[in-house]
Amino acid sequence: MPSLDELLQQRTVYRGRQLAPPAPVRPSGFAPLDRVLGGGLPAVGVNRLQSPTGIGELRLLLPYLLAEPTRGKLLVFINPPGRPYPDFWYNAGVDLSDVQVLHTTDTKQALWSAEQCLQSGCCLSVLLWQNNLEVSQLKRLQLAAIEGGASLWWLQPPRRENISLPLHLSLLLQASSIGIQATITKRKGGWATAPITLDWRERWPEQTIAPLPANVRPLPSKRRRA
Repeated sequence: MPSLDELLQQRTVYRGRQLAPPAPVRPSGFAPLDRVLGGGLPAVGVNRLQSPTGIGELRLLLPYLLAEPTRGKLLVFINPPGRPYPDFWYNAGVDLSDVQVLHTTDTKQALWSAEQCLQSGCCLSVLLWQNNLEVSQLKRLQLAAIEGGASLWWLQPPRRENISLPLHLSLLLQASSIGIQATITKRKGGWATAPITLDWRERWPEQTIAPLPANVRPLPSKRRRA
């Protein structure tokens, strides 16, 4: 029977006080979120954004995607709900030659495309719009992302679930008058959090709702008579 020292060397058991090395992160561009996450968003692995479409979910990821030079690595969109606006990405500093948009006819093709992109080593991040993913599918994508040193961001409408999914991070997003509200619903090695309001007024003032002047009162709502 092998001794405890031999088992430790074989990495078949570990001591409770031993901690795994921290996963690589990249700054999110939002200090309140980085503080809670211990430095930033995961640089490698599968993550999820649960969000209504069009409230700024891509703006949330933009500083993260630009946090370090891409060195020619690709940013891949798979089945986005609309056509990505080239001027937005160009003005943000993204080289459009590094952006690829894929449209597939079914889930099988979408997952195959995501897996190939992730494990290729040619991609910085893959953004996949998909309503549902199974545990086995997420595990395959996790392995591909780790192999290729890339991140997958799965964008999904908000919904309740009864099973634990193999994700590095899951964020629930809601619109806010000054930006966006993010709630960590799942975090590898951490806990869920209360909502965190991310202020966009300095970065994107045109995307926030300016308060009414003190001497201006909002119009009364119209009520229908019964």
